[in-house]
Order: sequence, then C-alpha cells, then structure tokens
Amino acid sequence: MAKEKLKVLMVEDNPTDALISKKRLQRDDAFEYDITHVVSGEDALLALQNNSFDITLLDYNLPKKSGLETLKEIKAKNIEMPIVMITGQGDEQVAVTLIKEGAFDYLPKRDGYEDSIPLMIRKTIAEFRAKLERENLQKEIALKKEELEKTNAKLMELDKMKSDFVANVVHELRTPLTIIKGNLDNIDKGFAGEVQPQQKEILGDIFRVINRLSRLINDLLDLSKIESGKMELNKESLDIVTLAGETVKTFETLAGSKKIGLIKEFPNKAVTVNADKDKLTQVFINLMGNAIKFTDKGNVVVRIIDLQKEAQVEIQDTGPGIPLDQVDKIFDKFVRVVAEKKEGTGLGLPIAKDIIVLHKGRIRVESESGKGSRFIFVIPK
Repeated sequence: MAKEKLKVLMVEDNPTDALISKKRLQRDDAFEYDITHVVSGEDALLALQNNSFDITLLDYNLPKKSGLETLKEIKAKNIEMPIVMITGQGDEQVAVTLIKEGAFDYLPKRDGYEDSIPLMIRKTIAEFRAKLERENLQKEIALKKEELEKTNAKLMELDKMKSDFVANVVHELRTPLTIIKGNLDNIDKGFAGEVQPQQKEILGDIFRVINRLSRLINDLLDLSKIESGKMELNKESLDIVTLAGETVKTFETLAGSKKIGLIKEFPNKAVTVNADKDKLTQVFINLMGNAIKFTDKGNVVVRIIDLQKEAQVEIQDTGPGIPLDQVDKIFDKFVRVVAEKKEGTGLGLPIAKDIIVLHKGRIRVESESGKGSRFIFVIPK
C-alpha cells in the first residue's frame, strides 16, 4: 500500500541537525516525506509564498529573523498549516509564548530529539486534521442554522400573511352573512308575508347551512387570533363546576333527541379556577359537542376532579373511539380522523387545545377504536 505523501518545510540553520532529521524521516513508515529545507526565516517566508506545505518544522534559534518572529509573520499571513517549533530552550515560559503566538506544538532540542520528530509529525497532522474537520463542521452547522433561521423567518412571515388574510376574509364574510340571516329571520317570522309550510322547510335548510357557515367563520376567526398571538384572556376567579353544569344544560335537548344520557359527576362543592369564562365555556362546548356528535347510543359523562393545585375535567363518550394510530393527530388543524362522516370544520379540538395551553393547562385524549373516547384537560387554580 502506497504511503501518503507529506510536504514538509524544514527551517533549520544547523546543517548537521537538518541532515540527521531528514534521514530519520526517510526511515519512517507512516508517510513519504517531501522535504524542503531552508536555513532562515526569510527563506521560509519565501518558500511559503510560492508553495503549499502540510507542516512546518521551525527552529527557534535562527540567524537574523528569529524563529518566534518568523512564526508571527507566518501566522499573520493566515496560512492554514500546523507549525511545530524545534527549540533548544527548555524554559516552560518559552513554550507558553510559542503556543500563544500560534505554534501548534513544540519539541525540545535535546540529545536524540530527531527520533521524536516522526511521532510528533504524526500526532500533529492527526490533531490538525481533526481540528480542521471540527471547524468545517462548526461552519457547516452555523451555515445550516443561518439558513434555518432565514427559512423560519420567511415561514413566520408567510404564516402571518395567511392569518391576516384569513382574518380579513372572515370579517368580510361575517357582515353579509349577518344581514342574510337577519332578513331570513324576518321572512321566517312572516314580516314579508305569510310563509307556507314548504317555504318553512326550505328556510330551515337555509338556516342550517348559514349556522354551519357561521360556526366555520367563528372557528377560523378564533384560529387566526390564536396563531397571530392576538387572543387575549380575561381571567377571573370562577367555579368550574357551575360553568360545566350550565354547559351541560345547553346540550340536554340535543342529547335527548339522540336518546343519549348526559351524566354529571361533580364534586359537592365549588372548584375555583382562574380562567377566562367565555374561552373555557368554548372548550366545554367544543368537547361536549364533539362527544354527542359521535355518540349514537349510550352516555356522555362530564366529570370534574378537584386536585390540589388544579381542576381536572373529563368528558367521556361511548362513541366509535379513535384508532390508536390516529390518536396523535386528533388535535391537528383540519384533521378528521374518525372514519364516520359527520359535519364539522376539523377546528373544534385544535382550538380547545390552544385555549387550554393559553391557560397554561394540559389536554390529552385516551381512546381506542370501538371503545369510546375520554378527553381530559387540566386547568391551574
């Protein structure tokens, strides 16, 4: 196997020392050495100007321009190459100065020092290459980080543009929809003349579509506020048991029409939390509405547990459940993970989660296909 060729600049004014060092390197098995020998700092600088080297062996004691001065001038030229100082000065302070000025390592010029040169070169080359690799890796990481930051900034800008666009569209839709709904209400109440049964049926269909569109608009507006950081919480001290009871009452008619039982498992005392009443009500409505929507028989249980520093709410249904491989997606925006076709925007659960997180709470779901679901959220007191 051919040995790797290594270009060495040897700066040594003592011809005997230079000859001994060359012969020792020629016997080394690690590399094939291509040695350029010069006798002064001036010659070394000239050689470096016209050639590239893998390593420089620089004698400390040189005529005219000293080894230290030569070292400083080489480093000033930013030449990417390790320099090993060969010094007859055994003083530790000299070694510290050399390393401080940019020498990669140093080798004391004692009797038989030339036998240490091959090992010193192998060690220096290995460490220098490892250093270069680390620096290149750090540069690459820094570059990737900069690219990611730019990409992230661009994505954030696009996300803001999207949120602003959605908010503008929602506001533009809201006004005409309110006018349409108001006029239809007047027609339904007979203000524009007697309404026939067939017309009543058509109006009912229109109202259902408008209400669905209103829910979508409200969900999109909430989502836009959350994503843009504009949703503010008006926190107050409130009894979550009372709030839950009021919400359950609003669903009694819907649950009764589906012959679904609504079960309350509440403590016999108030459980006070610090929360935004309207936003927390929205969470209850979204979770309970979801539970009733997907439950065709059985019960929906609303459970409140008074913990030491938190209130835990559980809404459990006997619906179709969620396949295990889709549970993690349940809070993703616009995701419909249940196979059964049901009306909905796919935003109710994500909005509920975002509201809980804004309250510094937590929410999760426990479910299994065919065995119902249990949504659990926790609100700090």
